[in-house]
Amino acid sequence: MPRKGAQPGARNHQWKGGRTIASSGYVLVKQPDHHRADSRGYVYEHILVAEQVIGRPILRGEQVHHKNHVKTDNRPENLSVKSSRAHHALEHRKRTDLRNPDEPNVAIDCACGCGQTLLKYDQENRPRRYASGHNLRSVRRG
Repeated sequence: MPRKGAQPGARNHQWKGGRTIASSGYVLVKQPDHHRADSRGYVYEHILVAEQVIGRPILRGEQVHHKNHVKTDNRPENLSVKSSRAHHALEHRKRTDLRNPDEPNVAIDCACGCGQTLLKYDQENRPRRYASGHNLRSVRRG
């Protein structure tokens, strides 16, 4: 609630055009009627821009990704909408050998040649090459 006598919005001497930077580093824009507005009436600018580009509201679960990783760069060509948090996380992943969210976990042959089969990825989606107990040290001893 503004203090008594304070001018709201553009009439206030501290008004900055309805744009501010959140503590997270993202740009907020004053749009109190938007369905994603917070209690103060602000919406993340990258969400507004992405919605304009795709021509519809961002769906529940979808996330907007900044291609150049600069949170304040909300140009349409720098934004892409990802279908889920998992797909968005792929854009920030450092390792490229991990299993992707929609990738099947297929059976492969053990790399030591013992004839056993195993799933290509473990429970943390890291790649596997050997059956349990088959590592390079045990192969060299054998």
